[in-house]
Amino acid sequence: MVPFASIESPSIPLARPATTVGVFRYQAGGIANYEYLFNIRVLSIHYREGADAGVARFRYVFDQANPPTVPNSFQDALSVDSQLPGVVINDDRLVVLTFDPEGNPEALFDGFAQVPELGLAPDREQVTFLAVGVAIREWDTPIGGALLRNADSPATVSDLATDIVVRFNPQGLPNSTPENADAVDDQGNSFPTFLDPLVVRDPDPRRLWTLPMAIRYLCFTQNPDQTYVTNPGGSLLDQLLVSQISDPTDPTSDQSEPLIVPDYPATGKVWPAVVRDLITKNGFGMAFRLESDQDGNPVTNLDLFCCQGGSTSTYKDLYLQTSGSALDPTQTNLAEAWLARDMSRLANAFSVESGLIRYEASFILAPGFEISSADAGSSVNLAMFDKNGVNFSQTNHDKYRLYIFDETGEGHWDWESSGFSTSVPSLDALLGTADEPDGGYVIRRRVPIGELFSLDPNQKPLRAQLSISTNYLGDQPGLWDGTGTWQPIGGGYQLLNDRLGIWISAPNPNSWNIQTSKVANAPYPSGVVNGIEDQANSGGNHFALRLTCVIEGDRVLAATADRSPASPTQFTISRQVDARDRYAKQVVAAQSEFNSTSEAVVVRDDTLDALSEANARRSANESGEVSGVVAIPRFTQAYRIGDRICSIQGRNLSLRTNAGAPSEEVEVFPAVVGLRWEFDGKQQTILQLSDQRGLS
Repeated sequence: MVPFASIESPSIPLARPATTVGVFRYQAGGIANYEYLFNIRVLSIHYREGADAGVARFRYVFDQANPPTVPNSFQDALSVDSQLPGVVINDDRLVVLTFDPEGNPEALFDGFAQVPELGLAPDREQVTFLAVGVAIREWDTPIGGALLRNADSPATVSDLATDIVVRFNPQGLPNSTPENADAVDDQGNSFPTFLDPLVVRDPDPRRLWTLPMAIRYLCFTQNPDQTYVTNPGGSLLDQLLVSQISDPTDPTSDQSEPLIVPDYPATGKVWPAVVRDLITKNGFGMAFRLESDQDGNPVTNLDLFCCQGGSTSTYKDLYLQTSGSALDPTQTNLAEAWLARDMSRLANAFSVESGLIRYEASFILAPGFEISSADAGSSVNLAMFDKNGVNFSQTNHDKYRLYIFDETGEGHWDWESSGFSTSVPSLDALLGTADEPDGGYVIRRRVPIGELFSLDPNQKPLRAQLSISTNYLGDQPGLWDGTGTWQPIGGGYQLLNDRLGIWISAPNPNSWNIQTSKVANAPYPSGVVNGIEDQANSGGNHFALRLTCVIEGDRVLAATADRSPASPTQFTISRQVDARDRYAKQVVAAQSEFNSTSEAVVVRDDTLDALSEANARRSANESGEVSGVVAIPRFTQAYRIGDRICSIQGRNLSLRTNAGAPSEEVEVFPAVVGLRWEFDGKQQTILQLSDQRGLS
């Protein structure tokens, strides 16, 4: 049962005096530093959820009975050289105070004066001005370079402020410092810093930035002094900014999973905006909240919260008696309301898509040209293949140089038939078949990727490897079957950039220098391959080439949050999240020369992290949006940004938007995303409501 907040005291009379508010010029240091501005009236104060500092509008009171120390005309108020003490100048810090029944001050607004405006008419003259909340000072300085740590000792806390771009998880690569090696500021706040994303060691010191890690870095490096805004605590961030994954059939199985930050460059942006960008899509909100400390000073806190769920103290009601009832202010605080349910943005199933799954494997190549014995028939004919020779023929540009897997059946030399073939080699053993779960592939060109998943003894990724054999008897082209005697080739070739294969770049393919080998039984111990004669002569020592590289499959890792009973529609409305920058799956196939096992080895699988994000996205978007505005005909501090409005009591109207959800799921209500107090004329409180918890 959701506890509902009591909004008003039952002893309040029908008629109420207006709340007394005062405008003060303020200098930090305590209550004695408030200067009451009796000639200034606050008209309204407006706060919104998100990276919003708040704004207030003020008006000068022109009265001939005022002393000459205050302006009594628009020229007095707007003069840039005015020396009158009662003039509010640009950047004056103003605080709006009210007082509780015991006389203690309560700050309603704290900000800096800006933007005076003149309103002149035949019957009046009026000067108003705006003030922006003190949190606006966090917009003064954009994020600069990254705080970076030495790659040779990542566990040693010694960080340097650089001009390198602050970029979380660039292209999905981890670039945070190791666990238990966080930097610590003067207030004892710990936070990770940046590490070169290309550093690879054993064990790997790098971490992917998670949401609380990134917010820690932003708050504690960009707002270290907390002069105007107080940061949230690090432990609170760790507990709050996670994805809660639950099993409706087993409520005790709830667990939290980390939320991985996308590839996000932050340099040049202001840190509150970056915090907003990173948290909102996962169903979290933020607000700058004002309170008074024990010395009477205004204090602005950055508050992060879960837009739905969390503390039940934020569940509140509106009150409206039935029509014809005698007015009882304890039962009615709702004067006007405009509410609508918008289902146009609803999405109740989310699929978080990684990059295409990548596979490291060894491929046997075949000549991508027709072979003729006449090519090696004479020295004149051989000279036509030497790029540096005077007799070189452009028609021979690819002959005895182009070796391909021919994954699209465009044509390759078939040694068995001694002719050109358009048969397509099978990738079934690598990519699976269509009748297998998540298997199957399309016939298309596949570009070789030169960096392997297999590592050298120094834990550095190996480069694509080309090897040569003269006794391989398996399919050419085809996946390597594990047989043959192979000699690594040290150079003289390049990977193709449009299909799976290589091109021999040596000046003369008939004297291809592949580097000498001291390994016993190497097919070319001298390191020179007669690439024309060995292939063209019928009695030649025909060779096969094996290319070990990485290719992309046609599937992404599966990370889908399906429609849940919480959704108010019977239809499944799906959204796909492009997360190729941060989630991946990498497999070293059994057919890789660097796989010493007989089974495929998964070296990276971000399925759980992607599923965590999919669940968070679904939770933030599955109920549509109930939004609108309600007006309370008096000033009240009973509601604040982030409060969830559960019902209109007296009319028995529940505002829950996921009524069909299982009982163990959190109830979803519209929340206060905007708050405006109006003091000009009749006092009232305006609440802007929305239950939108994220952006699809």
